[in-house]
Amino acid sequence: MMEALSTMCGGLVERGLLPPAFVHPFMARALLAVVIVGGLFGLLSPLVQARRLAFFSAALGQSAMVGVAVGVFLGEPIEAPWAGLFGVTILAALWLVFARRRLRLPADTLVGVFLALSLAAGVTALVLVTRRFNIHQVEAVLFGSPLTVTDADLGVLLVVAAVVMVAVALTTRSLLLEALDPGLAAAAGVRTALLEYVFVAVLACAVVVALRVVGALLVEALVVVPAATARLLSSSWRTVTALSVVLGVVGGVLGLILSASSLIPAGAAIVLVLGAAFVVAAIGASIPRGPR
Repeated sequence: MMEALSTMCGGLVERGLLPPAFVHPFMARALLAVVIVGGLFGLLSPLVQARRLAFFSAALGQSAMVGVAVGVFLGEPIEAPWAGLFGVTILAALWLVFARRRLRLPADTLVGVFLALSLAAGVTALVLVTRRFNIHQVEAVLFGSPLTVTDADLGVLLVVAAVVMVAVALTTRSLLLEALDPGLAAAAGVRTALLEYVFVAVLACAVVVALRVVGALLVEALVVVPAATARLLSSSWRTVTALSVVLGVVGGVLGLILSASSLIPAGAAIVLVLGAAFVVAAIGASIPRGPR
Protein backbone atom coordinates (compact mmCIF):
# COMPACT_ATOMS: atom_id res chain seq x y z
CA MET A 1 0.00 0.00 0.00
CA MET A 2 2.78 2.41 0.90
CA GLU A 3 4.53 1.68 -2.39
CA ALA A 4 1.39 2.55 -4.33
CA LEU A 5 0.89 5.72 -2.28
CA SER A 6 4.51 6.77 -2.82
CA THR A 7 4.12 6.20 -6.55
CA MET A 8 0.93 8.25 -6.62
CA CYS A 9 2.61 11.09 -4.70
CA GLY A 10 5.55 11.00 -7.14
CA GLY A 11 3.17 11.28 -10.08
CA LEU A 12 1.41 14.26 -8.51
CA VAL A 13 4.77 15.93 -7.89
CA GLU A 14 5.69 15.49 -11.56
CA ARG A 15 2.43 17.20 -12.54
CA GLY A 16 3.14 20.07 -10.17
CA LEU A 17 0.18 19.24 -7.92
CA LEU A 18 2.30 18.50 -4.86
CA PRO A 19 5.52 20.10 -3.54
CA PRO A 20 8.79 18.31 -4.46
CA ALA A 21 9.19 17.00 -0.89
CA PHE A 22 6.42 14.47 -1.54
CA VAL A 23 8.74 12.33 -3.68
CA HIS A 24 10.20 10.94 -0.45
CA PRO A 25 8.60 7.83 1.12
CA PHE A 26 8.34 9.46 4.55
CA MET A 27 6.01 12.07 3.06
CA ALA A 28 3.71 9.33 1.80
CA ARG A 29 3.57 7.93 5.34
CA ALA A 30 2.91 11.41 6.69
CA LEU A 31 0.09 11.90 4.18
CA LEU A 32 -1.60 8.65 5.20
CA ALA A 33 -1.15 9.52 8.89
CA VAL A 34 -2.83 12.93 8.60
CA VAL A 35 -5.71 11.43 6.58
CA ILE A 36 -6.32 8.82 9.29
CA VAL A 37 -6.00 11.25 12.20
CA GLY A 38 -8.02 13.96 10.44
CA GLY A 39 -10.85 11.56 9.69
CA LEU A 40 -10.68 10.07 13.19
CA PHE A 41 -11.07 13.39 14.94
CA GLY A 42 -13.56 14.64 12.42
CA LEU A 43 -15.73 11.70 13.51
CA LEU A 44 -15.16 12.28 17.24
CA SER A 45 -15.34 16.08 17.21
CA PRO A 46 -19.16 16.46 17.15
CA LEU A 47 -19.56 13.93 19.97
CA VAL A 48 -16.86 15.60 22.06
CA GLN A 49 -18.56 18.96 21.65
CA ALA A 50 -22.00 17.55 22.40
CA ARG A 51 -20.62 16.15 25.66
CA ARG A 52 -18.54 19.29 26.42
CA LEU A 53 -15.24 17.42 26.63
CA ALA A 54 -13.00 19.75 24.58
CA PHE A 55 -10.99 20.97 27.59
CA PHE A 56 -10.89 17.38 28.84
CA SER A 57 -9.07 16.26 25.68
CA ALA A 58 -6.38 18.89 26.19
CA ALA A 59 -5.70 17.48 29.66
CA LEU A 60 -5.33 13.99 28.20
CA GLY A 61 -2.77 15.29 25.73
CA GLN A 62 -0.71 16.80 28.53
CA SER A 63 -0.69 13.51 30.44
CA ALA A 64 1.23 11.95 27.54
CA MET A 65 4.55 13.10 28.98
CA VAL A 66 4.00 10.86 31.99
CA GLY A 67 3.11 8.07 29.58
CA VAL A 68 6.41 8.49 27.76
CA ALA A 69 8.30 8.28 31.07
CA VAL A 70 6.40 5.15 32.11
CA GLY A 71 7.03 3.55 28.72
CA VAL A 72 10.77 4.22 28.93
CA PHE A 73 10.81 2.88 32.49
CA LEU A 74 9.18 -0.33 31.23
CA GLY A 75 11.91 -0.70 28.61
CA GLU A 76 10.09 0.67 25.56
CA PRO A 77 11.99 2.78 23.01
CA ILE A 78 11.55 6.49 23.66
CA GLU A 79 10.49 6.99 20.03
CA ALA A 80 7.46 4.69 20.44
CA PRO A 81 6.47 4.05 24.07
CA TRP A 82 2.97 2.92 23.08
CA ALA A 83 2.18 0.81 26.15
CA GLY A 84 3.09 3.64 28.49
CA LEU A 85 1.19 6.21 26.45
CA PHE A 86 -2.01 4.19 26.12
CA GLY A 87 -1.91 2.94 29.70
CA VAL A 88 -1.32 6.29 31.38
CA THR A 89 -3.65 8.29 29.12
CA ILE A 90 -6.55 5.85 29.49
CA LEU A 91 -6.07 5.68 33.26
CA ALA A 92 -5.97 9.49 33.41
CA ALA A 93 -9.21 9.70 31.42
CA LEU A 94 -10.98 7.19 33.66
CA TRP A 95 -9.72 8.90 36.81
CA LEU A 96 -10.90 12.31 35.63
CA VAL A 97 -14.40 10.95 35.00
CA PHE A 98 -14.41 9.18 38.38
CA ALA A 99 -13.22 12.33 40.18
CA ARG A 100 -15.74 14.52 38.39
CA ARG A 101 -18.54 12.21 39.50
CA ARG A 102 -17.35 12.00 43.12
CA LEU A 103 -15.78 15.35 43.99
CA ARG A 104 -17.69 18.56 44.66
CA LEU A 105 -15.76 20.53 42.08
CA PRO A 106 -16.82 21.97 38.72
CA ALA A 107 -15.55 19.86 35.82
CA ASP A 108 -13.48 22.70 34.34
CA THR A 109 -11.78 23.33 37.69
CA LEU A 110 -10.84 19.68 38.07
CA VAL A 111 -9.52 19.46 34.52
CA GLY A 112 -7.63 22.74 34.97
CA VAL A 113 -5.84 21.42 38.04
CA PHE A 114 -4.94 18.20 36.22
CA LEU A 115 -3.80 20.16 33.18
CA ALA A 116 -1.48 22.32 35.28
CA LEU A 117 0.09 19.40 37.12
CA SER A 118 0.35 16.72 34.44
CA LEU A 119 2.92 18.44 32.21
CA ALA A 120 5.20 19.31 35.13
CA ALA A 121 4.89 15.79 36.50
CA GLY A 122 5.62 14.36 33.06
CA VAL A 123 8.79 16.37 32.51
CA THR A 124 9.98 15.51 36.02
CA ALA A 125 9.28 11.80 35.52
CA LEU A 126 11.03 11.79 32.13
CA VAL A 127 14.14 13.41 33.63
CA LEU A 128 14.18 10.89 36.50
CA VAL A 129 13.81 7.92 34.16
CA THR A 130 16.32 9.00 31.51
CA ARG A 131 18.62 10.74 34.04
CA ARG A 132 18.97 13.73 31.71
CA PHE A 133 16.91 16.53 30.25
CA ASN A 134 16.58 16.36 26.48
CA ILE A 135 14.47 19.21 25.08
CA HIS A 136 13.99 17.31 21.81
CA GLN A 137 12.18 14.52 23.66
CA VAL A 138 9.84 17.07 25.20
CA GLU A 139 9.29 18.83 21.88
CA ALA A 140 8.42 15.53 20.16
CA VAL A 141 5.53 15.01 22.58
CA LEU A 142 4.38 18.63 22.75
CA PHE A 143 4.46 19.40 19.03
CA GLY A 144 4.61 16.04 17.22
CA SER A 145 5.38 15.62 13.53
CA PRO A 146 3.77 13.40 10.91
CA LEU A 147 7.15 13.35 9.13
CA THR A 148 8.52 11.01 11.80
CA VAL A 149 5.70 8.45 11.49
CA THR A 150 6.94 4.90 10.85
CA ASP A 151 5.22 1.88 9.31
CA ALA A 152 4.68 0.53 12.84
CA ASP A 153 3.05 3.81 13.85
CA LEU A 154 0.72 3.57 10.87
CA GLY A 155 -0.29 0.11 12.01
CA VAL A 156 -1.21 1.47 15.44
CA LEU A 157 -3.11 4.35 13.81
CA LEU A 158 -5.14 1.97 11.66
CA VAL A 159 -6.03 -0.30 14.59
CA VAL A 160 -7.11 2.62 16.79
CA ALA A 161 -9.11 4.16 13.94
CA ALA A 162 -10.96 0.86 13.44
CA VAL A 163 -11.72 0.57 17.16
CA VAL A 164 -12.96 4.16 17.32
CA MET A 165 -15.24 3.73 14.30
CA VAL A 166 -16.80 0.59 15.78
CA ALA A 167 -17.25 2.25 19.18
CA VAL A 168 -18.84 5.35 17.66
CA ALA A 169 -21.18 3.27 15.51
CA LEU A 170 -22.36 1.31 18.56
CA THR A 171 -22.73 4.19 21.02
CA THR A 172 -23.57 7.41 19.13
CA ARG A 173 -27.32 7.29 19.75
CA SER A 174 -26.90 6.61 23.47
CA LEU A 175 -24.15 9.23 23.80
CA LEU A 176 -26.33 11.91 22.24
CA LEU A 177 -29.36 10.96 24.32
CA GLU A 178 -27.33 11.04 27.52
CA ALA A 179 -25.78 14.38 26.57
CA LEU A 180 -29.18 15.95 25.81
CA ASP A 181 -31.18 14.45 28.69
CA PRO A 182 -29.39 12.24 31.25
CA GLY A 183 -32.66 11.50 33.05
CA LEU A 184 -34.36 10.28 29.89
CA ALA A 185 -31.28 8.22 28.98
CA ALA A 186 -31.34 6.52 32.40
CA ALA A 187 -35.08 5.86 32.06
CA ALA A 188 -34.43 4.31 28.64
CA GLY A 189 -32.01 1.85 30.21
CA VAL A 190 -28.77 3.53 29.13
CA ARG A 191 -25.97 2.77 31.59
CA THR A 192 -24.75 6.36 31.60
CA ALA A 193 -21.71 5.89 33.83
CA LEU A 194 -20.38 2.93 31.86
CA LEU A 195 -21.09 4.77 28.61
CA GLU A 196 -19.06 7.77 29.73
CA TYR A 197 -16.12 5.63 30.84
CA VAL A 198 -16.09 3.79 27.51
CA PHE A 199 -16.26 7.01 25.50
CA VAL A 200 -13.43 8.75 27.36
CA ALA A 201 -11.27 5.62 27.02
CA VAL A 202 -11.87 5.68 23.25
CA LEU A 203 -11.14 9.41 23.17
CA ALA A 204 -7.91 8.82 25.11
CA CYS A 205 -6.76 6.27 22.51
CA ALA A 206 -7.46 8.77 19.72
CA VAL A 207 -5.53 11.49 21.56
CA VAL A 208 -2.53 9.18 21.95
CA VAL A 209 -2.25 8.42 18.23
CA ALA A 210 -2.78 12.11 17.37
CA LEU A 211 0.28 13.06 19.42
CA ARG A 212 2.54 11.71 16.66
CA VAL A 213 0.93 14.11 14.19
CA VAL A 214 0.14 17.38 15.99
CA GLY A 215 1.50 16.96 19.51
CA ALA A 216 -0.03 17.46 22.94
CA LEU A 217 -0.34 21.25 22.72
CA LEU A 218 -2.34 21.25 19.48
CA VAL A 219 -4.45 18.11 19.80
CA GLU A 220 -7.35 20.10 21.27
CA ALA A 221 -7.70 21.94 17.97
CA LEU A 222 -8.42 18.65 16.18
CA VAL A 223 -11.12 17.93 18.75
CA VAL A 224 -12.82 21.33 18.61
CA VAL A 225 -12.37 23.00 15.23
CA PRO A 226 -13.84 20.49 12.71
CA ALA A 227 -17.22 20.22 14.46
CA ALA A 228 -17.29 23.94 15.33
CA THR A 229 -16.82 24.79 11.65
CA ALA A 230 -19.35 22.20 10.52
CA ARG A 231 -21.98 23.53 12.94
CA LEU A 232 -21.69 26.94 11.30
CA LEU A 233 -22.59 25.33 7.99
CA SER A 234 -25.40 22.97 9.02
CA SER A 235 -27.72 22.10 11.90
CA SER A 236 -28.29 18.48 10.86
CA TRP A 237 -26.33 16.00 13.00
CA ARG A 238 -25.50 13.71 10.09
CA THR A 239 -24.41 16.62 7.90
CA VAL A 240 -22.34 18.10 10.71
CA THR A 241 -20.59 14.76 11.25
CA ALA A 242 -19.92 14.28 7.53
CA LEU A 243 -18.62 17.84 7.14
CA SER A 244 -16.48 17.44 10.24
CA VAL A 245 -14.82 14.32 8.81
CA VAL A 246 -14.22 16.04 5.45
CA LEU A 247 -12.79 19.13 7.15
CA GLY A 248 -10.50 17.00 9.30
CA VAL A 249 -9.11 15.09 6.32
CA VAL A 250 -8.83 18.06 3.94
CA GLY A 251 -7.38 20.28 6.67
CA GLY A 252 -4.76 17.65 7.45
CA VAL A 253 -3.75 17.19 3.81
CA LEU A 254 -3.63 20.92 3.04
CA GLY A 255 -1.71 21.56 6.26
CA LEU A 256 0.87 18.96 5.31
CA ILE A 257 1.21 20.52 1.84
CA LEU A 258 1.60 23.97 3.44
CA SER A 259 4.28 22.60 5.76
CA ALA A 260 6.17 20.98 2.87
CA SER A 261 6.11 24.29 0.98
CA SER A 262 7.29 26.44 3.90
CA LEU A 263 9.12 26.38 7.22
CA ILE A 264 5.91 25.95 9.23
CA PRO A 265 5.88 22.77 11.36
CA ALA A 266 3.29 20.27 10.11
CA GLY A 267 1.17 20.23 13.27
CA ALA A 268 0.90 24.00 13.38
CA ALA A 269 0.17 24.17 9.64
CA ILE A 270 -2.71 21.69 9.99
CA VAL A 271 -4.23 23.71 12.82
CA LEU A 272 -3.80 26.95 10.85
CA VAL A 273 -5.67 25.50 7.88
CA LEU A 274 -8.49 24.26 10.11
CA GLY A 275 -8.58 27.65 11.83
CA ALA A 276 -8.78 29.45 8.49
CA ALA A 277 -11.74 27.25 7.49
CA PHE A 278 -13.48 28.17 10.75
CA VAL A 279 -12.90 31.90 10.18
CA VAL A 280 -14.28 31.70 6.64
CA ALA A 281 -17.33 29.75 7.84
CA ALA A 282 -17.87 32.20 10.71
CA ILE A 283 -17.73 35.18 8.35
CA GLY A 284 -20.16 33.48 6.00
CA ALA A 285 -22.54 32.65 8.85
CA SER A 286 -22.48 36.24 10.12
CA ILE A 287 -23.53 37.79 6.79
CA PRO A 288 -27.23 38.70 6.86
CA ARG A 289 -29.28 36.57 4.52
CA GLY A 290 -31.65 39.42 3.66
CA PRO A 291 -35.33 39.90 4.54
CA ARG A 292 -37.48 36.79 4.83
